[in-house]
Amino acid sequence: MPGEIDHTLVNFLKVVRGADVRVSVAESLDAVEVANFLGWEDRERLKQGLGMALAKTPEEKDRFDAAFDAFFSAVADATDDEDGEGREEDADSGIGGMNADGVEDELARMLLEGDQAELLAAMEEAAAAVNLDQIRFFTQRGLYTQRILRQMGVEGLDAAIREAQAQPQAGGGDGQGQGQGGGASQPGGQAEALETARARLFEMARNLVERRLSLYGAETTRDLRESRLRRSRLGNLDRRDQVEMRRLVARIAKRLAALHSRKPKRRNRGMLDLRRTMRRNYANDGIMFDLEWKRKKVSKPKVMAICDVSGSVAAVARFLLQFLYALHDILNDVRSFAFSGKLIETSDFFERHDVDAAVDMVMNEVGYMPTDYGKSLEDFREGWLEDVDKRTTVVILGDGRSNNTDPRSDILKEIAERSKRVLWLNPEPPPLWGTGDSEIYRYKPYCNLMREVNTLQHLERVVNDLVRVVKAAS
Repeated sequence: MPGEIDHTLVNFLKVVRGADVRVSVAESLDAVEVANFLGWEDRERLKQGLGMALAKTPEEKDRFDAAFDAFFSAVADATDDEDGEGREEDADSGIGGMNADGVEDELARMLLEGDQAELLAAMEEAAAAVNLDQIRFFTQRGLYTQRILRQMGVEGLDAAIREAQAQPQAGGGDGQGQGQGGGASQPGGQAEALETARARLFEMARNLVERRLSLYGAETTRDLRESRLRRSRLGNLDRRDQVEMRRLVARIAKRLAALHSRKPKRRNRGMLDLRRTMRRNYANDGIMFDLEWKRKKVSKPKVMAICDVSGSVAAVARFLLQFLYALHDILNDVRSFAFSGKLIETSDFFERHDVDAAVDMVMNEVGYMPTDYGKSLEDFREGWLEDVDKRTTVVILGDGRSNNTDPRSDILKEIAERSKRVLWLNPEPPPLWGTGDSEIYRYKPYCNLMREVNTLQHLERVVNDLVRVVKAAS
């Protein structure tokens, strides 16, 4: 029994993860302890206990409750003697109530006699034998349906149908012998009844497979969707993907924050500060109970993000800014600027409003204008260049297309000389750099890094590297 319970819990955790409830290894172990302590008899108590162990927010609690109800109503549990809703639904499928005289095949006999409990038990047993709980993809429905039918012995059923079809009909069709059992008492009627029963058996198997797919395939479906979104160009996303992308960015940012918020290993504390130690222990007659160590004061790093918000670049800027402001606990000092025809500071927008509202406000201020990199760099030099120092990492997001105006790369040189590093993120692929009105190669000599960034995958990698470098500098 412990093995069966563990297997059920493992499957349940798969369903919970598929419902977008994040479950860590530690929380999985907590769930095992809860299940062992509470037992599986009282489902409501088990639901409350596992919910406390696994769900962290009200939204996750709602998703957990729905996943729990779906799992235990669709999966036959060895510790539960009651039939689930799916069993009751299949029991009304109309199979059975026919004469099974002379039928040797076990599956054919069950179908003709209408032994629903035995039939459903056999289907559950076949589903377990073919590992139906391993189904993950929509394209596997037909494969698992056929596996279940073969495991139940559909070949024998087909043979019984052929045998019934081959037998001559008795009674000459004069209406005699149509007593109890109807047409099923005659070979021809029996063959027709078996064919109908086989079709309904197929529907039962397919329904079972689809219910299990909805349980166990949800996580895989979500992972595939997220994988597609990670690789898709941000400028090509349609409105339906925007909500999912925002949730995905928030989740990635939270994971990056957790990753980089871990306390570093204790390093060498340096040399003993004898003067401070003696002063601190003056009241102890010079006995050095409390030691003081020489420490090097570390200045907090700063990040300045300058984003082109014209055209398709605005989509990348939206998610870059969402990343940076979601990591405010790690990136202690983040200031953002946006430009197209002119440049303004947008830090207050993002500190006071959510990202979507802030982006809309930025677009109303500086969006929908022809891009002028030279004018925007001049605005930055006049208003904020004095704030750039050797603790500052400057991140510039843009394609470098300045509409044939003066790119003012000399100003970027000044920024590079004053800052710690300059990172340029270009939404265009490298083959397009320097073509048409692109001035990107005029800027490249003054950048510590220039990289193509036009997908969420690119952004995640860049932000991760940025945070790691900034944390190392602090």
